[in-house]
Amino acid sequence: MQIGNRAFLKILLANLLYWMQEETMSLKVRPPWPMPAETADVGKGLLKEESPYKLVGDQLFYKIREQDFADLYSIEGKPGISPVILAFVSVFQFMEKLPDRQAAEAMRMRMDWKYALHLPLKYEGFDFSVLSEFRDRLLKHDAEGWVFDTLVNEFREMGLIKERGKQRSDSMAMLSKVRKLSRLEMMIETLRLAVGAIVRADRAWGEMLIPPSWEEMYGERFVMQRYSEQEWRKYEERIGSDGQWLLERLEGENAPAKIRDLPEVQVLKTVWAQQFRESEGKIAYQELKRYDGHTQIQTPHDPEARYGKKRYQEWLGAKVQLTETDDEDRPHLITDITVTNSARTDYEELADIQERLAERNCLPASHYADSGYLSGSNLANSQAQGIDLIGPLAPVITPQDRLPDGITWEQFEIDLQNGRATCPGGHSIEKSWQNERVIRFKFPDKTCQECSLCPRCCTGKGGRTLGVSPFYEHLRVARARQETDEFKQDYHKHRSGVEGSLSALLRGNGLRVSRYVGQRKRCLQAVFIGCSANLQRVARWQAGLRPQSRNSGWGLTPAN
Repeated sequence: MQIGNRAFLKILLANLLYWMQEETMSLKVRPPWPMPAETADVGKGLLKEESPYKLVGDQLFYKIREQDFADLYSIEGKPGISPVILAFVSVFQFMEKLPDRQAAEAMRMRMDWKYALHLPLKYEGFDFSVLSEFRDRLLKHDAEGWVFDTLVNEFREMGLIKERGKQRSDSMAMLSKVRKLSRLEMMIETLRLAVGAIVRADRAWGEMLIPPSWEEMYGERFVMQRYSEQEWRKYEERIGSDGQWLLERLEGENAPAKIRDLPEVQVLKTVWAQQFRESEGKIAYQELKRYDGHTQIQTPHDPEARYGKKRYQEWLGAKVQLTETDDEDRPHLITDITVTNSARTDYEELADIQERLAERNCLPASHYADSGYLSGSNLANSQAQGIDLIGPLAPVITPQDRLPDGITWEQFEIDLQNGRATCPGGHSIEKSWQNERVIRFKFPDKTCQECSLCPRCCTGKGGRTLGVSPFYEHLRVARARQETDEFKQDYHKHRSGVEGSLSALLRGNGLRVSRYVGQRKRCLQAVFIGCSANLQRVARWQAGLRPQSRNSGWGLTPAN
């Protein structure tokens, strides 16, 4: 709990120096500089045609301009390292899964990196901390996707991305680099981190506020295995009361504003609102049925990490959404990559994916996706943009489907324009009610009971109730199409390859585990990895290397 004066001063000085650098760093804009002759001679002699560094040095370096980064820097101050260099070094870093120290060393020692960035062979590089400062600068100015957008635009202008071609989307789990905590562990850790942050921010006020008895309970990281079940259960009520007591003091008039605004304090406030309730003057746990996966904090060490589940996979972290091209006469390039909330479903993300593709002028004519992305609204919205959304719809299972000769909803005639439904027995009714998600038809009990088809149609005591999507016609057409052999062949041909792309990014570029804490930092990691994958694919394509046929593995073969 206690922080020494010397340690406290060191922390304060480090923060002050960083703030001064951040605020006074300027950008002295230069035009793209030519490649030194000695670098060109060595690089052209040693670099292979399929090298992404050769691609950058020969074709892409001139495309990224320093003036495009001008808004990220102050007008006056010490000139910083060229953002063009830092942008490409960040991409190279993720291409080779290097930490900041090794990336800075590679910048100093490696000839291929210097060739790509038109630097002299004797260039001494920079301190590794510059890379993290550059990432912070991108995040501060909401520019984390700028490098990716710029490169995608260049590839599109080079004719490598077909206008209104074929694209495919899929998602994968990104694991947070933190340990999953039990409910009790999360409570204690949340309170411990908040107390520590308060003491560090205002030592005198914190020591006056925090009871000395808290030192034993919250002074160090809690490990649940140290206690028996009986022991840790007695802590539950105490933890809730301690946290509530602290929050009440922080809301008082004497609490400094800087303390209330601490991120750790805000997390404490959110967690206690989610996890506890007041019952008969006491603090008790909220019932788990009030759980909201979109907003529920799972760990104070990474407050934006969420619990996710996809098929049989469960994880704590985020979800990566990836879209890539799939045209036979062009390389398969990533046109969209981002990190989203794990609790959000894929069909909730599709509209945002297509919106970003439209902003990059990369909308496809055919968009392949699995059943998780398809819904009536997504089919309708895609069609409105001239996109053919191709994928299987998840089956709708009703009690009638389980009967040997049951009458399913497909056998009804639905007229949404006039709001009428007609059953196979010839009985017609108007819609009972509707909202944004469903239109409901309720057949009269007497009509159904007198119908000869009732045993096959009605599974309850009352009449048949039919719920229909407002996008019924889009769903009907899609379900009919997915049963054809042409659809099955086309879907398998174009959709399956995206699984290989995700696997390559997972294994080759380290996309499975997040390097950072926070959703925006995870997104920055993903877009840099997307850039690196695109550079590698374009370089191999221009060198004449083509992916092997889908029936012969995932290797590369020279083009004929």
